[in-house]
Amino acid sequence: MTPPSQPPADLLTAYRHGLLNHYVHQTGVLAARLESFPEAAQHRPLAPEEWSPHQVIWHVHAVEMQAYLPRLVRLLEASEPLLADFDGEAWMAEQYTSSESCASIVARVREARQEMRSRLEQAPVAAWARTGFHSYWGTRTVMWWVERSIGHVDEHARQLKGGSSASPTT
Repeated sequence: MTPPSQPPADLLTAYRHGLLNHYVHQTGVLAARLESFPEAAQHRPLAPEEWSPHQVIWHVHAVEMQAYLPRLVRLLEASEPLLADFDGEAWMAEQYTSSESCASIVARVREARQEMRSRLEQAPVAAWARTGFHSYWGTRTVMWWVERSIGHVDEHARQLKGGSSASPTT
């Protein structure tokens, strides 16, 4: 068996670095996908019974700001915290507004993710393994929540690319 070219700690550091790069740069993918829709089409459903591109990005923003970012903050600031649930569908039904531009919404997500990236880069390496308990997902680490946030945005970026149905998940 050939030993790895890098020690495991270096591989994990490289993985986290790549993860944070993807975490921030995903917003550019969202912006590009949204720009591919003429302004009038941004408020039309992608398909029957689906959200419009504007609703998709509004949902991504809501979940990021109301679920993923607060969970990461709690994990970084508290020992084994209880992580709040978030009802994305109820939030959408009660809070959605079509008045803000898609570009403005994406910019807020980008800014929030850049701030979280800075916090995570400044945190001790051990912070990535900190855990908290969520009623649906169970006990999960900081790294898992960053990966989950990335997965959620990837899911909706695919929805905007191909118009395929993606159910909202938080």
